[in-house]
Amino acid sequence: MKAGVVHCRCSKCYSVPARKRVRKRTPGLSLLSLPEEIVLYVLQCLSAEDLLSVRAVHSQLRDVVDNHSSVWARVSFRDTWPSPSTLWLFERAAEKGNFEAAVKLGIAYLYNEGPLLSDEGRADVCGRKASHFFSLAESLRSPTADPFIWVFIRPPWSPTGSCCKAVVFDRLKAECDDNVEKRGPLLHCLARVLQLFEEDERRSDAVSLLEESSQAGCLQSSYLLWEHRRKAAMADPGRFLQCVRTLRDYAGKGCWEAQLSLAKVCISGNPLGLEAKACSDLVSQLFTSSSPASPHAAQNILRRGIKDTMRYILVDWLVEVTTMKDFSSLTLHVTVSCVDRYLALRSVPKARLQLLGIACMVVCTRYISKEILTIREAVWLTDNTYKYEDLVRMMGEVVSVLRGRIRNPSLLDYGEVLLALVPLERRSSHLFSYICELSLLYSALASPPPARLACAALLLTRALHHHAPLWPTLLADHTGFSKEDLVPLCVLLYVNCFSQDVPKDHRHVCLTGVKQRFEDENFQQISREKVMDFKELCQILEVPEVEPQVELQVEPPSPTGQPTDLHTFLASPSSTSKRRRDDSMQTHRGSFVATPTAELSNQEETLLGEILDWSLDTSCSGYEGDQEESEEEKDGDASMTSINLQPLSSADQRLENCRAQSSDEDSFCEADGKVKDDQGQENLTFSTDLHSSGYSSVQSVSPSSSSSLMPCTFQTLSSSPGSSNQPGFRLLVPMQRPRGSKQVKRKNVAAHSGGEVEEERSANAGFLSL
Repeated sequence: MKAGVVHCRCSKCYSVPARKRVRKRTPGLSLLSLPEEIVLYVLQCLSAEDLLSVRAVHSQLRDVVDNHSSVWARVSFRDTWPSPSTLWLFERAAEKGNFEAAVKLGIAYLYNEGPLLSDEGRADVCGRKASHFFSLAESLRSPTADPFIWVFIRPPWSPTGSCCKAVVFDRLKAECDDNVEKRGPLLHCLARVLQLFEEDERRSDAVSLLEESSQAGCLQSSYLLWEHRRKAAMADPGRFLQCVRTLRDYAGKGCWEAQLSLAKVCISGNPLGLEAKACSDLVSQLFTSSSPASPHAAQNILRRGIKDTMRYILVDWLVEVTTMKDFSSLTLHVTVSCVDRYLALRSVPKARLQLLGIACMVVCTRYISKEILTIREAVWLTDNTYKYEDLVRMMGEVVSVLRGRIRNPSLLDYGEVLLALVPLERRSSHLFSYICELSLLYSALASPPPARLACAALLLTRALHHHAPLWPTLLADHTGFSKEDLVPLCVLLYVNCFSQDVPKDHRHVCLTGVKQRFEDENFQQISREKVMDFKELCQILEVPEVEPQVELQVEPPSPTGQPTDLHTFLASPSSTSKRRRDDSMQTHRGSFVATPTAELSNQEETLLGEILDWSLDTSCSGYEGDQEESEEEKDGDASMTSINLQPLSSADQRLENCRAQSSDEDSFCEADGKVKDDQGQENLTFSTDLHSSGYSSVQSVSPSSSSSLMPCTFQTLSSSPGSSNQPGFRLLVPMQRPRGSKQVKRKNVAAHSGGEVEEERSANAGFLSL
């Protein structure tokens, strides 16, 4: 193209391609581009496995994780247990201040569950490791928190001399001399352990340790010393006055046990010489400052997939265990409190809900009772649904999630203050205790503060027994609650405990564990007393007769006639409906928990003469014995069954006996040997007892039942006729046809016998100002 020639810029005369416009892309946000504070917050919410994965992505993330101990201190080890491959990860997090890692490592080394150590010198090595991590976990808690590690090393100890608990005790005692900062809580734990021995010398040593711990600043040790010296000080009025003033100081520092004791002292005689108004204000401050153990506990539990009926069945079973083992009512209340607080923070699969309940009871009995529930006995109570190591690991989960706070002010604690203020006759007192235990069954009653619920239970007790006046001025002044404040909760309490139909388990058996417990003569059979109707109660309370609608939240019934979640939770169908045994059931067997029951087909009922209605599909439960039989069932799919009756040999009878062991490695109690002997005499029998928990693991069998039984083997028609040992289900069939109901059940021969909420500074200010 010549110079100076104007062109038209067409494609012929101007062939230079036009420059394309490239839009600049805005840089995308990534984890690395965020501020370091936000990155730290994100990393602290990860689990341990996810944190390692993120750490390996980029060198900058690796530097952030390695250089900030707060990431390791708050990383989650949920559903993770120390193992040889993850031991270094737990130890690193524990040294950086992770409470959960320290607790799980201490329990893992104490019970030798996780780390693989040789038997030679195992007690000494595990003891040294466990003491280190227990001490580390105790140092990571608040100075005012109640020390807890003594629960795991308390007696009984092994008499052989190679007890890991004794090694931990000696190592903690040596650490108290070397580490001054940890002396207070550790000395308190050592003193609590020595108090449980029978020897006077050890008990005197416990008092000396409590004094040293109190001087080191442990508030709980100071309160225990006050209780120890209280009886001696009551003889001298001057000493008793000084003793009460000391108690007031402990209450002002936030010790809730001291606050309850101070309220009782002020009610009994007002030794401080306060005016009536000041004394009532002090006691009412205790009630009005009460907070629920876990705010919105009921909503959180339902949100995590635990229905009201499931919780009801679990608590009813815990009541049966409490009655059978003759534990106190306080142990039951604290156990249910631990279950609710855990469920409010963590979700639990339905198949492990019973494991959570029995693990909480094991921990609480060690904290409250002198007689403990051993781990092996707890496994036996679940009918060996879970293993020893499952229970040990769940104990670690519970203690770590609750941050070591096992005991909280319960309904019974406030009830003692109320009964000290307005004593009741013996029968009314039993009714009050009965209502308190009934309230444990319903998750709707877990949300109100325990002090308010105790006042409502007392109001309902006085109304049912026609006390006048219904809510005296003395109660209104000392609790801070008027009658109008308590009436809605009182009505809700009545509707839940007395007006609603009792839930039934998968066998259509009413769950009445609390009612059976209070049918004992020790409680004057208060549960058999006829309760007034709702209309009469409303007239006494002077409220309109409008019954609140309170229903157990369950899913719509399934084709089998049972709620779907309840079916999965209990792993057994209804006794009146028929269920197909298809391949889809094989995939869900791992999540089933409960005693197996089922029914026969029409053809099988005809062949058996309608003498039994029991499940062929025992593999649906979570019990190990059922799992063994389920392996044989997988070999063939039977469309039709035949029945082969053969005499029951002595070897077969021994196979039907309970195989569980009730001894514990950390116990040498006589009760363990007794349980073993009882198990050797138990035979599998059936009963028509219609009052039992949804879990059958507490149901023992009667050795006196001696009806003749014959094994009934169901086998497929396609199996070879010459086979002598054919797979199938062995079913014990009575020789005589039972009359009445066809529902069968093992007999219950249990003897019936009588997160963390911090203290508000404003609530404690009243105790300091008095």
